[in-house]
Amino acid sequence: MDFETWGPQRWANHFNQMLNLAKPPDRYRFDIGDLAMETSRSLFPGDPITKVGEEELDACAGALVPADSRTRWGIVYGTGQSPGRRRFTTAHEFGHYLLHRKKYPNGIHSSEAGVDGRTKLLVEKEANEFASWLLMPLDDFRKQIAPKDRPDFEVLGQCADRYEVSLVAAVLRWLRYTERRALIVVSVDGFIKWSWSSKAALVSGAFIRTSRGPVALPPASAVGQEQFTPEVRAGTQHPGGVWFREPAREFSFRSGRYDTCYTLLHLGDEEPRWSDDEEQVEDTYDRFLKNS
Repeated sequence: MDFETWGPQRWANHFNQMLNLAKPPDRYRFDIGDLAMETSRSLFPGDPITKVGEEELDACAGALVPADSRTRWGIVYGTGQSPGRRRFTTAHEFGHYLLHRKKYPNGIHSSEAGVDGRTKLLVEKEANEFASWLLMPLDDFRKQIAPKDRPDFEVLGQCADRYEVSLVAAVLRWLRYTERRALIVVSVDGFIKWSWSSKAALVSGAFIRTSRGPVALPPASAVGQEQFTPEVRAGTQHPGGVWFREPAREFSFRSGRYDTCYTLLHLGDEEPRWSDDEEQVEDTYDRFLKNS
């Protein structure tokens, strides 16, 4: 087979077909490290993956590292990651191995944004695509959450558990195929760290630009007021002028593990109609970063 021509989805589909035929006891929670080592030894005996493990990484979430001989590879994930985060990072670096090791013989180090696919770097977006399709097959994910559904964190968390990935990975997977206008906002100490909009939200101008510096949380939002009650996590409705000029339903909670706040915003079905002088236009740089 000419593996050099295979892209991220074809590689993911190849392994998913293998898993479907093998029918392991827990189909969607297989050991990704074992899969990477076993299949690389079979497919690429000249330079297989021989180690997957945890190490201290400076400002990186994961890395694909070659041995000095260039005949073996290792996958490394940074310390302190949750089990779901570790698993997705490992799959991401496995994607680098399959897709990019020939082009980058000295290895690749991936940031948190790189693992999530929130970067302009094509190699990181491809590795993220591979990991997402492998760990969260789209046909099965769409059975859990249909494209027109409005899930909350509980439903998305059930998907994260099903596929043994982080909640953020599950949310981003959903946002990349949903037909709804929605976005996730990740904040720390009152400022938005990053945000990601679904395609329907993005094209209607519902996005938060963070590429130009810190953005303060809206003071009238629940997360901005640090209201992390069960009611807020279950969803609270805001009028126009709080998050955007239109009403928004906010779901927010704070993670004690990372001291980070996560917010899910659902907007209306109909795109708002602004006058020409008010219409928000996303600049080319931000659109390039956010397109998936």
